[in-house]
Amino acid sequence: MDLTLRHGVIPRSRHHFRAPAFESRLDWAEVVVETAVTLYVNGEEYVTAALTPIDLDDWATGFLAGEGLIESAADITIFQWRPDDGQIWVRVPGLHLQPPEGSRYLGSCCGQSRPGFLRPSGGHPVQSSLTVPRNQIPGWFMELSTWSQAQHSGGLHAAGLVTGATFHSARADVGRHNALDKLYGSFLKKAPAPSDECVLVFTGRLSGEIIWKVANMGCPVVISNAAPTTLGIDLAEQLGITAIGFARDGEFSVYSHPERVRP
Repeated sequence: MDLTLRHGVIPRSRHHFRAPAFESRLDWAEVVVETAVTLYVNGEEYVTAALTPIDLDDWATGFLAGEGLIESAADITIFQWRPDDGQIWVRVPGLHLQPPEGSRYLGSCCGQSRPGFLRPSGGHPVQSSLTVPRNQIPGWFMELSTWSQAQHSGGLHAAGLVTGATFHSARADVGRHNALDKLYGSFLKKAPAPSDECVLVFTGRLSGEIIWKVANMGCPVVISNAAPTTLGIDLAEQLGITAIGFARDGEFSVYSHPERVRP
């Protein structure tokens, strides 16, 4: 795989215009790759998602864990990516899926709600004594921005993991929920996996489903440069998550559980 595709972008031609003359100039620019990928579990079609085709093993692992179908990366014994068909085939021994009631599709702009997300009272609050120094929060987001492949075209969301005050893992995708699934899958492969001592740094809106994913990962703090939603704040309060938004230009706002942010 060439380096450009590994970063999730490919070159495309464009007609570029610039003031004041607005004359047309033909050149090349890097454009985010978005494609439809269908996930098959034990031979059955499970879901089709619009995503960036990098770190797909991490995405499949994190997505299935978020669905409650697996508990660890070791539950997947076979992973096969078929790029010509846009298909991922995985084997999870002992898992018996209910026949689907039709095709399920996840767009890159937003994920399809999980059953637990529709019944948030069934969630398990994150229990953690972790606190974070307020002066480090802007720096962690700057580290994610430096890493992010969105610097190529501005079209990729990124999610990063901080443990022990060190930024050490990140994943990117055209969809913000996909980026989180990829990150979740990547650290499920680690032994031991970080849990209630981790901080998530994220480039997307803190919606209810994103907070639900953060809770599934067991991370008590999430930092984003974007805004939260009312449902995102309510779920964060209920699930024991410190939701931090608008982390940019040396500022940030804490919307839930501010006791974790210390001097």
